[in-house]
Amino acid sequence: MAVNFNGGMRIGGVEYRHPLTSEEIRFILEIFKKCNFKGDEMENLIVVTVKLQEEYNRVLKKEQQTK
Repeated sequence: MAVNFNGGMRIGGVEYRHPLTSEEIRFILEIFKKCNFKGDEMENLIVVTVKLQEEYNRVLKKEQQTK
């Protein structure tokens, strides 16, 4: 059974479809911005936020190319 996701791309010759839209990724980043993280959580938050920002840029670029 195939599942169709947004923002398709090829990775290692295999087509990959990202499960989130740029709007959904931006929503998650906004939630992170509004929360109060402390101590050890901050390191993980920074890592996840940077990765989400990179992924947001890739998905947004792909969405703009396909529209």
